[in-house]
Amino acid sequence: MDNSITVKKNQETYVNETLVLVKHIESRFIELSERLYTIQNEKLWQSRYDSFNEFLEDAHITPGEASKLIKIFRTFVIENGVDHSKLSGIGYSKLYEVIPLVEKEGAEMAVTKASTLMRSEIQDEVRDKKYGVHDHVVGPERWGACSVCNKFIKM
Repeated sequence: MDNSITVKKNQETYVNETLVLVKHIESRFIELSERLYTIQNEKLWQSRYDSFNEFLEDAHITPGEASKLIKIFRTFVIENGVDHSKLSGIGYSKLYEVIPLVEKEGAEMAVTKASTLMRSEIQDEVRDKKYGVHDHVVGPERWGACSVCNKFIKM
């Protein structure tokens, strides 16, 4: 058998296995979010640690990441009753990005947008909700950050 075919099949298998791994990780983030929320709110960390941040350090989770995961769980599950199964396949970064849309459009619509839009499209929607739809204003260089919404524009 041609060695290049074997290498190509191995490469394809490796890539496919990686995609499966990503989906598995994405499906588990909501469980981690729930656990972090519970550990923080019920102060379960106190039996072993002096602070929640000390627990996070031991878990190799930055306070910023923990804050994002907890906010996702609180916003979607606790405050809006969204089922875990609707969140698990989306990925936490896109869910975090749509949180500003929850108040304006509802949790279900925000989840739908997180599951169907690319991250850059979500960022544009959030920016449009915050600043309104407008012609981006940049300097004479014809590139730079919009003076209204800070989106980087290249004309």
